[in-house]
Formats: sequence, C-alpha cells, structure tokens
Amino acid sequence: MPRTKICSNCNKRILQKEVCKCKKAWNKTVSNEKNQQYADEKKFFNSIRWKKLRWGILDRDEGVCMRCLIKFNLIKTSTLEAHHIKSRKNYPELRWDESNLVTLCKSCNTELGTNDKLDFAFEPKEIEYEYHL
Repeated sequence: MPRTKICSNCNKRILQKEVCKCKKAWNKTVSNEKNQQYADEKKFFNSIRWKKLRWGILDRDEGVCMRCLIKFNLIKTSTLEAHHIKSRKNYPELRWDESNLVTLCKSCNTELGTNDKLDFAFEPKEIEYEYHL
C-alpha cells in the first residue's frame, strides 16, 4: 500500500510524494500576483519618466552618495541609485515626488531597504534641469 499524508491546508489524504490540489491552486494564485507585481515594477523602472527623474536626482545631489557624504564624510560616486525615502509600496503616491528621492550608492540603498525613513539628516534641493532622452 502506498504511503499517504494529510494535507495541512484542507485535511484530505493524498499520496506522500504529491502536492494537494488546493495547494497547487494557492501557489498558482500567489505566482500570478508576484508576476504582475514584477511586471509593474519593470514597467516603472523602464519608463522614460523614471529615467529622466532618476538622472535629475543624481544631478541634483551632484553625483555623490548623500548617506556616505553626510553620515560618514566620504565621497562615493560609483554604483549610484535613486532611493525612495518613503517606499513605493507603502506610499505609491510619492513615487514621482522628487523630494522623496535621494542619491545613494548601492550598498547604502541595500542597508536602508524599505524602512520608509533615512538614518541621516537630508534636505533635498530643487531639480534645476530637465533631461531629454
């Protein structure tokens, strides 16, 4: 007789090596949601509007990681990224707001993550240039 187990989700008996139909349906739903979220993020980051805004932020902050400069008194100009101070996920209405963006190096951006706040004092200047791609 083949070994069986009880599904932890619906309590039906299934074969040991199989995945229950209810879990397959749930995994498919989660997968579709993640795929849609990934597609939305990709569309955002590939947009001309974002690219112009990103270059404007990097220029506004003079091509320097603001966290390294303010917090550690270091000038770091490589692997720069435009970081959303308040995350895009929690504050979607601020995703295009230039006062919600700051230039950070990749390591600082990773360290801050999606905390919705900065760990240093930063006052953004206004962007003076408009970029044409």
